[in-house]
Amino acid sequence: MSPTVDDGVGPGSRQVTELTRQSYPMRKLAISLFILDVALSFLSSCSSSSKAEPQLSGPIGIVRFPDPWVKVIDDTTRGVNDNIGYVIRKSGRGELLFAIKQGFAGELYGKEVLDFPVESPDYDYYRDNRFAVTLDGAFRVREATIAEWDAAEKPVHSYHFVQSFKNPSATADGVQYKGRLYRKSGESWGNEVALASPRETRIVVLSYSSRDKPDRGMLPGFPAGGEEPGRGEVFLDLYNVSSGAKVIKLSQ
Repeated sequence: MSPTVDDGVGPGSRQVTELTRQSYPMRKLAISLFILDVALSFLSSCSSSSKAEPQLSGPIGIVRFPDPWVKVIDDTTRGVNDNIGYVIRKSGRGELLFAIKQGFAGELYGKEVLDFPVESPDYDYYRDNRFAVTLDGAFRVREATIAEWDAAEKPVHSYHFVQSFKNPSATADGVQYKGRLYRKSGESWGNEVALASPRETRIVVLSYSSRDKPDRGMLPGFPAGGEEPGRGEVFLDLYNVSSGAKVIKLSQ
């Protein structure tokens, strides 16, 4: 699951992320971008049966990374698909730099993290390529160098997830957070119902709708897809915490 990053904030041959379109200063624009990074891993947890584009509402656009995220070890290209997450940095040229790292297994939940060192090179490695995205509204994408990555600023990544399990704040209508109800667009909750930015200025509400039943797998008691269906429509609703206003809605 991807984090929100610096509140002050899935695999494939064409990686997609969501970017806001308003002409905010870099710091404020980044808030909405980073909190929507969680959309990528959430979307993959309940995949749509169609190839339709995401439905967007609000100051948001789509960026497609043009090349596969790859990792070559000993002349062998490996798939990087086990508990992956974005790591993001800010360049001095007014761009955001994106990398993918494997090995996010839940140990960061509830924490704020500045750096992500590789501790087990055979497992929790970064993919070899990095991409830079402009924040000028055009969202141009280019491949970034390792030197640019190393020189870039490291923003705080936040993993302030709100869980659904035995949580009375996750109601049938939405999630209660800081004394306010933030409504969900989908019918059901997944394991995570919301993700807040580090300084709690933004919150994204995560829900889904599906007619499919959970995939119970081959072994009784060990569902292949957990308690959630494998296909359906997922919804992401981004709110401004201070006003309670919905800023962005995304579904796929």
